[in-house]
Amino acid sequence: SLEQQLQGQVPTAIKVRAAMTYGNPGVASALDGLLAEGVDHIVVLPMFPQFSATSSAPVYDAVQRWSASKRNLPTLTIIKDYFAHPGYIDALAQSVRDFRAEHGAAQKLLMSFHGIPQPYADKGDPYPRRCRCTAGQLAQALGLQEDEWAISFQSRFGKQEWVKPYTDATLTQWGEQGVKSVQVISPAFSADCLETLEELAVENRDTFLEAGGQTYSYIPALNTDPLHIQLLVE
Repeated sequence: SLEQQLQGQVPTAIKVRAAMTYGNPGVASALDGLLAEGVDHIVVLPMFPQFSATSSAPVYDAVQRWSASKRNLPTLTIIKDYFAHPGYIDALAQSVRDFRAEHGAAQKLLMSFHGIPQPYADKGDPYPRRCRCTAGQLAQALGLQEDEWAISFQSRFGKQEWVKPYTDATLTQWGEQGVKSVQVISPAFSADCLETLEELAVENRDTFLEAGGQTYSYIPALNTDPLHIQLLVE
């Protein structure tokens, strides 16, 4: 675990606690627990590799709400994100290499990120730029040619325009163009969830196959991969 790895690499004991922005244990209860244990410096690490006002910022909000109710606060550090950290790019690249060592390579690698409405980006949300930076660095680390990979954004809903290109539209276009095999990775997620395991691994697979594709594989998120834990240690 992360706590075990930290105990072996830093001179002082570091407690590690998990918390959920929406769910249990919540951010406030986790912070209360650490305060009760006498912790006087808390580092908050949102598990969103690319900062967005839609995902990472609510962690800031939760910490602020908790802080407003306290008379004696610890030192608080919030790590904004890690979209271009060398350890993160290395872990992603190795996960692709390991998957391909077992299953072979595909014609295309699609790096599909959770989408946000385009107006959010227009107002300054840095998320799309951070995603494109992650994707570009991952492609470079893997030595991919320009026609061997693409970036896209999934999970749009409603009538307004979202950040493009769209994942389902890209897969449909590839299938119609004669692309036979695709592998998909979602670097926006530190751990797999319903969105990756259902929408990406199942629904978008059907989209690609119905458009004429033949082979579609989802490369799992980093989850508990040792290189992922090492990144968090760093």
